[in-house]
Formats: sequence, structure tokens, C-alpha cells
Amino acid sequence: MIKHISCFCYDGKEKPQVEVVKFESMETTERSLSNNKIVFVLKGSLIFFLRDNPSGELHKGEFTFIPAGDQMQCKATARSTLLILHLLDNIYMCHGISIEQLYYRMNEMEKPDKLAALQTDIRLSHFAQGMVDSWEDGLRCKIFFQAGITKLLAMLPVYYSKEELCRFFYPILSPNTAFSEYVRKNWLRYHTVNELARKLNMSPQQFSRQFYNVFKQNPLEWIRKEKARLIYEEIRKSDKPLKEIASDYHFTNQANFNRFCKDFYEVTPGEIRKRR
Repeated sequence: MIKHISCFCYDGKEKPQVEVVKFESMETTERSLSNNKIVFVLKGSLIFFLRDNPSGELHKGEFTFIPAGDQMQCKATARSTLLILHLLDNIYMCHGISIEQLYYRMNEMEKPDKLAALQTDIRLSHFAQGMVDSWEDGLRCKIFFQAGITKLLAMLPVYYSKEELCRFFYPILSPNTAFSEYVRKNWLRYHTVNELARKLNMSPQQFSRQFYNVFKQNPLEWIRKEKARLIYEEIRKSDKPLKEIASDYHFTNQANFNRFCKDFYEVTPGEIRKRR
């Protein structure tokens, strides 16, 4: 197959829309999640450990939803293959059922105590295998992948009940899903809480009230904790220069960056890296 690497639609960047990931038995991996993901297990079985949501084991023929902003670690209990779809846009299924509508059913059910998984209907199994075959053939077209993700979302309410979808999307169901999803995906783009509020056409006071209603935390406190968690992971797991990490997270100088890390972890960024 010819790979049109120079095409602007080539999905070869660091954060692709679609990935096929293979694990040997007992192999583990850990990720911070900047986008919502749907994960299909095409082969084997894995245990998923999530920081903010219920964990659980998935087997061949199952798929699950993992929300943006969480921390995921998975361990393969057998040789396994995953299809990972990164949902870069808002989740839209159809006019008949929306994420917002699912929220109002949430109160009628108990909070899931383990990772919510759906069995792949034969149609979805064909869909997932088709995406894998295309990926393994070398196809890396963003337009093709986005069309596939749109197709999948449209299939979900056809083959699964509202109760099943409510459990599936439970981690992101809130009184204002559009608000919470925008915050989870975009908070790092803005230097201050007020900038984020302006982007959403809200006053700082309106934003703070809405934020607390959805996240049950002060926005500045939530953002500082998220920033600290991501910084810590990046220092530990990458070889990126500390000065570059400081710049990525909007610190104007190294002294402020050092002070931020000491406030949260009682050590400097350099000491965190030495201890990894």
C-alpha cells in the first residue's frame, strides 16, 4: 500500500486517532489520558487500573470507555491485542439519544463498582476488525478514522440499550456534559481560570459556580492538582528537558516551576527525575 505521508490528513502524529497495541503476557503500560477513549480487546485479556474510576478485567470480545483526565494502567494476563479509538471531538450518537439524556437515567441506577464493559455485537466485531485490518495495511488517514469513529457512535444506540450505554458512559455523565468535557480536554491550553471562563462566554463567578456543581471542587484547586500530576509523570517518564516541561505548563521561569513542585512533592523537579 502507498503511504501518503506528506498528506495533511496523514495520521502519523504522536497522538493518533486510532492505535492497534499488542502486549505480551504480563506486560504492563501506563498512560495519562488527554482524550476520551473506546478500547476494544480483540485478543487475550487485560486488567485495567484507573485512578478516578472503577477498575476491572476485560477479555476478548469486550470493549470499554475510558474518560479523559484519568490515569490508566493496564496489565496483560495473556498475549493481547487492543484497538484504541481516541475521541477527539464531542460524543454524539444520534438525535434520539444523547450523552445529556443518559445523565437523567443515571439516578435510576447504582454507580458501577467495576469497569463497565460491553460485549461486541457481531456488527461491532466486524467494525473493529475492519479498523485493525486497515491500520495494519498501513492506512493512516484522519478522515477515514474519523468517519469510522462517527459510524461506531451511531451504531451504539442501535445495538445496546439505554441502560447499557448509561453504564458505559457513566464516568462522563454530569448535569452539563458539554461543560465538563470541554474543561477536561482544554484546561491546559489556558494560562488562567479567567481565560478558560472567557472562552466559555462566562464570567469568573458563573464559571466557578458551574465548575463546582460539576466537579465538586474549586476550579483553581482542580487545575493545580491536574497540572501537578501531569508534570510529575512527565518528569519521571520522559527525557524532555525540565526547562521545556516548565514552558509547556506555562511557568514563566524555572524558580516558579521549582516552587510549584516543592509545594506538591516537597522536592525539586531535578530531584524527582533523579529518583525515577
